[in-house]
Amino acid sequence: MQLLKIRYFQLKRDLGFLFFVIVALASCVSFLVFNYQKQIGLYAVGIILYLFYNFHKNRRDTAFINKHFESATIQMVVEYQLFLLPFSIPCLFTDYWYCFFALHIFTFLLPFIGFKTKIQFKYEFFTRLFKNDYVFISGVRRNLLLLIILFLSALILSPLKLFPLVALFLFNNIIFSFYEINESIQMLQASRRAPKQLMASSLSSGVGKMIMVNFPVLVINSLFNTDLWLFNMYFIAYNILILATVIALKYENYQYKNSVNNHQIKLIVMMLGLFIPYLFPLAIIFYIQSRAGAIKNLSHYLDAVN
Repeated sequence: MQLLKIRYFQLKRDLGFLFFVIVALASCVSFLVFNYQKQIGLYAVGIILYLFYNFHKNRRDTAFINKHFESATIQMVVEYQLFLLPFSIPCLFTDYWYCFFALHIFTFLLPFIGFKTKIQFKYEFFTRLFKNDYVFISGVRRNLLLLIILFLSALILSPLKLFPLVALFLFNNIIFSFYEINESIQMLQASRRAPKQLMASSLSSGVGKMIMVNFPVLVINSLFNTDLWLFNMYFIAYNILILATVIALKYENYQYKNSVNNHQIKLIVMMLGLFIPYLFPLAIIFYIQSRAGAIKNLSHYLDAVN
């Protein structure tokens, strides 16, 4: 299983011993969520399935795996089944035991599904709306239909509990994926900014657009559910922290020869902090480490600006 060997070395490099801690925490959270009342377990199923779907849809190594690995599809099946276990096994001990089979059947079929589409959205108003923010212009064009559906769902369901937060969670996750694509070295240097200025500008732009979507929904939700206003504040603050970390991770691993960065593993770990506030310090550590690495890495490409 060549793919599992690669994942082993990636996890060892990125997380080290924290991998076992995170698996244990993920299992505990999964049990608590599936054991909670008010059908929260069904929301958890939807979120888990979406995360696996989004990871598979956007993974950049599919062509490489199919070309160089034997039984590539089966290897991806085994990979998804193993990574799903910390989330699926705990639900066997709850009233949502049947979700175990639904989760594993979906992830089993996932590698056999193709995502090619001929539908493309190329509207000039994006360029005018986002001006020179090529990250959002490119990202929105790739995900326009899904972004519209999630935003309208969050807005319509904003008076209800949990439903709008699930839609916003998925919406924000798509925004985070915008930062997997590296700009060319020419565009990077054309900004004529120092590393800290470049990262601050990217964060400011991303936060502004995220707040435009999240804030109205969270305000309405807080007005109708006053017991959630504190969690809603935590929700937006934590998502901003994730965005800052994703941007830092992008530039920490930036190489002008590589068009794509993949920080899905750390992103998934940080997302657990939405359900486990105790992981908030871990997300801050990720941000501090990646920001320092990003400034050092960018200095190699932006020396003329410094």
